[in-house]
Amino acid sequence: MIGITGHAVYLPRHRIGREKIAAAHGGKPVLEGERTAIGFDEDALTLALEAVQGLGLSACGGIYFASTTAPYLERMNAALLAAACDLPEEIAVADFAHSLRAGTVALMAALDRVAVGEQELIVVVSADTREASPESPEEQWFGDGAAALAVGREHVVAEAKARASVSDDFLDFVRRDKDERVTSFASRFTMEGYCRIVRRAIARVLEESGLQPSEVTRVILPPMDPRLTVRAAAELGFRAEQVQETFLERVGMIGCATPLFLLSAALERAQPGDRILLVGYGNGADAVLFEVTPLIEDYVVRDPIAEQLRRGLRFPSYERFRKAREYFRHHDEGPVLSNVFYEKEEVRAIRLRGTECGECGLRQFPPTRICQRCQSKTSLREVSLGRRGEVFTYTVDWLTPSPMPPTVLAVVDVEGGGRLYLQMTDVEPSEVRIGMRVRLTLRRLGAGGGLYHYYWKCRPEGRSDGGEPQG
Repeated sequence: MIGITGHAVYLPRHRIGREKIAAAHGGKPVLEGERTAIGFDEDALTLALEAVQGLGLSACGGIYFASTTAPYLERMNAALLAAACDLPEEIAVADFAHSLRAGTVALMAALDRVAVGEQELIVVVSADTREASPESPEEQWFGDGAAALAVGREHVVAEAKARASVSDDFLDFVRRDKDERVTSFASRFTMEGYCRIVRRAIARVLEESGLQPSEVTRVILPPMDPRLTVRAAAELGFRAEQVQETFLERVGMIGCATPLFLLSAALERAQPGDRILLVGYGNGADAVLFEVTPLIEDYVVRDPIAEQLRRGLRFPSYERFRKAREYFRHHDEGPVLSNVFYEKEEVRAIRLRGTECGECGLRQFPPTRICQRCQSKTSLREVSLGRRGEVFTYTVDWLTPSPMPPTVLAVVDVEGGGRLYLQMTDVEPSEVRIGMRVRLTLRRLGAGGGLYHYYWKCRPEGRSDGGEPQG
């Protein structure tokens, strides 16, 4: 049996009301509600890492990263993601890009690898932070987010029963190599093309499985237009009650992460025996039919979507929203690093490893050659530090340069030992308390020398963010 063994979603904590976007341009919102939005220190890679950590896996055989807005165009983003997870260098990594169905393409590739190879588990993660032209409807429709799936043979909660793909170079959303923003070709004809392409993929997968549309419990159609999802489903032969909720009013269209995000949402409420038809669309379409297994009843979601939506931080203005998105794009003043220095620092700054004393057990960070407690010089070994902890003490600093002051600085005691001095992010200063549970999160600290510079910060841990790993 091959299929989904775990699923997780990560939505950035910041939100922007659509009425604020519309008012900044003297217009009216095209849709009620709000959209998710990255903070100034987030990008598609940091969102993806949060989603992967949400799976709670201690090991995997590979990471497939799908994004149309990955931070690097010439560097393996998945390799950087694997390093941030402190995974061994022998694992398989791959980037998938350039299409809104990059997430489902990566999922199909993972299913193939698990089917023919010896890899026990492949993590597929998709994240996007797409930019639309100011005043365009897409500026309000788009959202930011990430979703991750674990694909394997054991502890399968949703078995892949049938799949199909079609290719069609149909114009819908386009971004050239020199463009920062997406160009939309949305029109009535776009909707006709969407239905035509998706219908072909669905017909093929239903023919392979021998099912009729009425026998599908839940169909996941990535939305192209907020008003037309149900109409499109009806044209494709599905009833309105079969269509998975799209979360457009509270999240938005999160690019190539949308299909995996909606699949995770469907699995949060799924029952054994449910048939879930996942569709990915973009220059063609992918369709995968899953059948939910009895193991879904024992699967615990570490941070449910409803909880993440409840924890939103609202940008007070459109100007703050734009500043958060553009800060590092227009500030390229970080240091120039040699590859020798980067190789040396990766263990500390990306893999987050410290040292542990074999004599007294003290864990220290950054790595050291002498134990601070017992002064041992021979018993120290390198260890991976925990990614959760609690605030030992903190300060609110109004003097440190920041695009969004003040900066909260915290001393954090991490699980398993070790004490780190970190910036806090995604938090209101009034929320911080000594003893507060936090999760370590990789974020951008700067840009310069041809690189984005990442380091660890900490953010409040959600109420359902803890628990034991599912893998």
